[in-house]
Amino acid sequence: MGIIMESNYTLDYSIDSLIKAFNPYSKQVMNRAHFFKLMNLLDTRLKKQGIDIELPGYWYKYGFFIEDRFLDTVLPRNFSGQYVRGDYLYPSQYSKNDSAISTAIKETIDAIISSLWRQYGNISGYGKLVKDKSYEINAPYKFNTIFQEYIDIANRRDKMGMLEPILDNLLSEYPENDYPELYDLYLEWDDTTRLILDYVPVGLQNDVIKSLMDLFWNTYSKCVRIQYNQNIPIGNLLSEWREEYEKLVPNVYKAIEDTRKKIISKHYERSDEGDVFVKQLMVKAYEMSIEV
Repeated sequence: MGIIMESNYTLDYSIDSLIKAFNPYSKQVMNRAHFFKLMNLLDTRLKKQGIDIELPGYWYKYGFFIEDRFLDTVLPRNFSGQYVRGDYLYPSQYSKNDSAISTAIKETIDAIISSLWRQYGNISGYGKLVKDKSYEINAPYKFNTIFQEYIDIANRRDKMGMLEPILDNLLSEYPENDYPELYDLYLEWDDTTRLILDYVPVGLQNDVIKSLMDLFWNTYSKCVRIQYNQNIPIGNLLSEWREEYEKLVPNVYKAIEDTRKKIISKHYERSDEGDVFVKQLMVKAYEMSIEV
């Protein structure tokens, strides 16, 4: 038999109040990503006041993430049916049921939402500000925060020359002690990306760098969410995530290694000089792999 979840009226009140505060006129102004980060900030501030709304979610590719099915499971009314249209969130047409919540808790929730609104509401680009703040106070690792900067630059064809210093920062911040099984894959990704930046013609760099970035970041993110999650209402989900991740790692390692071999084959002529270059790359990769 499945687990019967008790309806979370405090979370329902928080979600309803937040959406109405940030989208009072039911316009296309609040997308999912903004909602996730705002809820992360609200949750954090409420916990400091001794209130746990038991917000379900996890850290993933672009920060704190909430699945609709989580909220559909724990709320007294269907989240996706009440608030979601496409990629945007709108106020519910129905009044929230707040009779089970104390006046003091409601007042605290309303006060914090008002504070968030004063800080971020009606500000152009408020979504990035909210995301940055969420990362600043709650990101699992500095590595995750730096990688967001890497993603922004890698998506710009005219900014490839700015990636190497960020790669250096990432190398110094990789959480090797927490994810040792992923370290070799990370080094392979890092070394292959540097190889592209050094030797592949500029006009051909962007697509392959983005492809490699997606391979690594997708894998790393699947690893992080296993450890950095909260109030997940689906009992077997963590086991499913772990199994998916363990199967993914060797396949991604091979994909990155194959990309590296293609780059070396395509962009270097067979010569003694080329052999020396390849040997130097192998020595460098080995040295990086044994550094502590």
